[in-house]
Amino acid sequence: MNKKNGKRMGRTVISGALILGMVLCNTTYTEAKKVSKQESVYATAGADGQISEITVADWLQDSGLANGTLKDISDLSDITNVKGDEKFSQSGDSVEWSTAGQDIYYQGKTTKELPVSVQIRYTLDGEEMAAQDMLGKSGKMEMHVTYTNQSKQTKKINGEKKTIYTPFVMATGMILSSDNFSNIEIDHGRVINDGSNNIVVGMGIPGLAESLGLEDGDAADKIPQEFTIKADVTDFSMGNTFTFGSPSLLNDLDLDDVDDLDDLEEKLNDLTDATDKLLDGSDELAENMNKYDGKMGDLKESVRKYNKDGIKKITGGIRTLAKNGSKLVTGVNEYADGVVSLAKGAKSYVAGADKIAKGNSDLYSAVSGLPAQIKTFDAGLTTYTSNVDKMGTAENATKLKAGTKAVSDGITKVNETVSELQELQAKEKQLVAGLKQQLKAAGVDTDQIEAFTMLDQVVAGEEQYIAGLKQATGAESDLKKGANTVAASVGTVMDGLNTLSKNSSTLTKASGELNKQVPVLVSSIKTLKEGDETLISNDKTLKNGADKLIRASKTMKKSAVKLNNGMKTLNKGGKSLQKTTNKLVSGVNQLESASGRLADGADTLSEGVSKFSREGIQKLNEVYEDDFKTLLDRVRAVVDAGKDYNNFSGIGKGMDGDVKFVIETESVKKED
Repeated sequence: MNKKNGKRMGRTVISGALILGMVLCNTTYTEAKKVSKQESVYATAGADGQISEITVADWLQDSGLANGTLKDISDLSDITNVKGDEKFSQSGDSVEWSTAGQDIYYQGKTTKELPVSVQIRYTLDGEEMAAQDMLGKSGKMEMHVTYTNQSKQTKKINGEKKTIYTPFVMATGMILSSDNFSNIEIDHGRVINDGSNNIVVGMGIPGLAESLGLEDGDAADKIPQEFTIKADVTDFSMGNTFTFGSPSLLNDLDLDDVDDLDDLEEKLNDLTDATDKLLDGSDELAENMNKYDGKMGDLKESVRKYNKDGIKKITGGIRTLAKNGSKLVTGVNEYADGVVSLAKGAKSYVAGADKIAKGNSDLYSAVSGLPAQIKTFDAGLTTYTSNVDKMGTAENATKLKAGTKAVSDGITKVNETVSELQELQAKEKQLVAGLKQQLKAAGVDTDQIEAFTMLDQVVAGEEQYIAGLKQATGAESDLKKGANTVAASVGTVMDGLNTLSKNSSTLTKASGELNKQVPVLVSSIKTLKEGDETLISNDKTLKNGADKLIRASKTMKKSAVKLNNGMKTLNKGGKSLQKTTNKLVSGVNQLESASGRLADGADTLSEGVSKFSREGIQKLNEVYEDDFKTLLDRVRAVVDAGKDYNNFSGIGKGMDGDVKFVIETESVKKED
C-alpha cells in the first residue's frame, strides 16, 4: 500500500469507525465455519461527491484454514498482498491464492460505479454554487446531501412486480469549526458542539421507503434518503466529509416463520431491538472514545516533539542557509573573476606564443644560410692551408695575403651573423619568460607543461650553441686572432712559417668544430620552429576554451543570484511551514479537547436513534397493520436483498461475505 493510500485509509478507518459506532453498532461476530470475505470499499471524491478513485481492501477471513490453494473471484486490477507473502495468480476475474496457514489481506483498484452514491450541493444566500466558489465567503449556507441507491431488483409481491432496493444504511459525518459555522441545524441527523468544533452526522436509507411502499405520508418522512444542513457561515472553508454505508443492518431479522400480524409485530419488535443495540453500541462508543481521548494525549506529545525536534531545526537550518546566501554569491563572483583572469591569461599566452613562433621562424630564416656560409669559410680555409707550403715565394705571399684577408673577413661576417642570432635568441628567451610570468599570474603551473620543458631545453641549447659560435668567431677568439696574426705577419710569413703552420692547424680544427656545431644548431632551431607550429595549431582550441570560460563565468554569476533568491523563497517557505505546524499543534490541542466530549455526543446520538426507532420503525406497525401481508412480503424482500448484497468486486464460490463503503470528499480550504 502506498503512503498516500495508507494515510487516506487511516483517516477513513477512524471516521468509519466513529460513524459505524454511531449508526451500525448491531454487528455481531460468530465463529467462522468457512472462509468469509470481508470487503471494505474506500472511495475518494470531490467536494460535490463525484468519485475520483476507488480502492477496495479484502480480508479473506479464516482463509488460513484452507489447504494448498484458495479460489476467489475479483474484478479488481493492480491487486497486491498488503500483509503477507502469499502468492497468487489471476486469470480474468479468477484469483487463486497459495495459502500458508494465515488469513489473506489484499487490495486493488476499480473504476466501476458504486451501488450507492452521495451528492452534495451548496447554496449561499439562496444561490447554488460550487463549494470551491464559496471559499472565503460569508452568509446563509445550506448543504444538501442526497443518497442515490443504484442497487435494486424486481420481486413479485402479492402477485405484483415491485422494485426492491438493497437496504443501504448511509451516514455522513463532518467537523465544522465554530470559528466559521454557527446556528447549525440538520433535519435528519445530530449536531454535537464541543466548544471549538461542531461534529455533524446525517443519515438516510435510500430506497427503503419505496421498497416498503411508503413513498407518501409520515412514515416515509421517517425513512429519509437525504438531509439538509443549514448554518450561518463566515469565511467559508471546511474539511473532508466521510460517508459510511452498509447493506447488512437488517440481515439479523428472521421473517421465515411470520404467519400473522402478531408475528409481524414481533419481528418489527426485533427490528426495534436492533435499534436498541445501536443505543448499546453508543455506550461502547463512549468507552472507546475515552481510550481515543487518551491516545490524543500521546498524539499531542508526538506533535510537540515533531515541532521542537523536527520543524524548528529544519527552519533554523533554512534561515542559516538563506543568511549565508549573499556570501555564496560573493564567493561565486570571486571565483568567476578568477576564471576570467585565467581565460585572459590564456589568451595572452596565445598572443605571446604567436610572437615566439614568429621569432623562431625568423631565427630559422637567419640561421638556415649558416651551413652555406661555413662551407664558403671552409673553402677559403682550405685554400689558405693548401697554400701554406707555397708561402715561401712572393707569389705565394701575395696569394696568402688575399687568402688570410678573405678568412678574416669571413670570420667577421660569421661573427656579425652570430650577433644577430644572439639578439633574436635573447628576444625569444624574453618572450618565453614573459609568457611563463603571465601564465603563473593566471594560476597556471608552467613547470607541469611538457611543451614548456621542451622549449626551455631548446632555448638553453640555442644559447649554448650561439655562445660557442660567438666565442669561436669573436675578436678575441683563437680563430680571429690566428687570422689577424696571419694577415699581420704575411710580410714575415717565410720567417714564421712554423708558427703559421701551427696557427693554420688551429684554424683548421676550429673550422671542423664549426662544421659539426652549425648543422646541429640549425636542426635544433628547425625542431623549435616545428614545435611552435604544433603549439600554434592548439592555440585556437585554447583561445576558444578561454572564451567559453568567460561566458560560463557570467552564467555562473547569474545562477548564483538565482540560487540566493531561491534560498530566500525557501526561507519564506520555512516560515510558512513553522506557521502551519503551529496551527497543527493548536488543532491537535483542540482535537484533544474535543475528543473528551464525543462520549456525551454518543449518548445524544443514542437518543436520536431511539427516536428513529420510535417514530420510524414502530410507526410501521401502527400505520400498516391492516396491510401486514404485503408489508411483510416487502420487508422479507428487503431483508433478502440485504443478504444478497455481500460483495462489491466479486466473491469466491462457497464463501460468506460482508461489504461496507466509505466515501471521503475532499476538503475545501485555502492553499497555504
